[in-house]
Amino acid sequence: MTAAEVEKTALLDRKMKEVFDWSQDDTPVRDALWDYFMEENKHDTMKTEDDMQKYADTSDDKVKAFVEEHLKK
Repeated sequence: MTAAEVEKTALLDRKMKEVFDWSQDDTPVRDALWDYFMEENKHDTMKTEDDMQKYADTSDDKVKAFVEEHLKK
């Protein structure tokens, strides 16, 4: 894995509470997104994997915006 690849996924590997001041969750952002998509997709693993791929390939700002809109309670 190159340094660019590591940096690209760094946000996804951080804990929710490290990224979002409104969260107290120790769950990594990647896992929180996975759980969200699994619920939305009625536990269809293949669909969830497709949805997750979009966020592995997008900017941190877009990931943060999505989480703010869909996971903030």
